[in-house]
Amino acid sequence: MDIANKTHLFNSVSVAFFLSSIFGLYAFGFWMGSIFIYNDVQNTLYGVTYTAGHVMSCFFGVNFGMFALGASSPSIKAIAEGKAAGKSAFEVIDRQPDIDIYDPKAKNV
Repeated sequence: MDIANKTHLFNSVSVAFFLSSIFGLYAFGFWMGSIFIYNDVQNTLYGVTYTAGHVMSCFFGVNFGMFALGASSPSIKAIAEGKAAGKSAFEVIDRQPDIDIYDPKAKNV
């Protein structure tokens, strides 16, 4: 097995681990919500026991939040590129030229 195939294998295993952890957390959230509903746990925010609506609201809130974080990556990339461009621009502004224009011994061309 050559290096390229090992790299693809590692990438696929890491993606599979990431996706399985997400689905595992979804399953854990639904399981915990069912425990709350079954045991009539009190929702202190509203003063009522948890319902399936509370569990689904939490699930979709987490989902939409994750999608929003995923959609922010192009903006983060643009900010990083702007910082790199600003750094090079400030390097040009801050550099000291080799020629001193205020030197009286300088030769006029």
